[in-house]
Amino acid sequence: CGRSRQGDNPGRVSRFQVTFHGKKRMFSAALRRASASPAKASWVRGFASKPPGAGALGKAWAIELIKDAAGVTNKQAEASYKALLEGVASSVAKGERVTFQGFGTFEKTTRAARAGVNPQTGAAIQIPATQAPKFKAGAAFKQLVKGK
Repeated sequence: CGRSRQGDNPGRVSRFQVTFHGKKRMFSAALRRASASPAKASWVRGFASKPPGAGALGKAWAIELIKDAAGVTNKQAEASYKALLEGVASSVAKGERVTFQGFGTFEKTTRAARAGVNPQTGAAIQIPATQAPKFKAGAAFKQLVKGK
């Protein structure tokens, strides 16, 4: 993934040329003024929508990523995003395992009933058995996170 900046005004919106899988794409990115603190200015490179530690990237970020990587419209990217999440959620709810090679596995797990304590009163309570989704990261994803 390569990129090149067009325009040289740090206080204005500039355009970046980005190469995804051999296809060149253009998109806008707001650049921080030169007077911004180095800690805040370092994240503005045309790719990140938030500085590190400012919170999780979410739906809008994922749709933009799909749109840029696949070269589709925003509407098509959002439909792809929704279809994938709905497919994974419904399959896991039925008890099926969903595996993405190298990324990880989603599955349904059962938590056993257990004894607990009410924090307000200190009284012992019985917590019923329940089912919950579970994610296990794949080996390639773990290595990427470790930086290896």
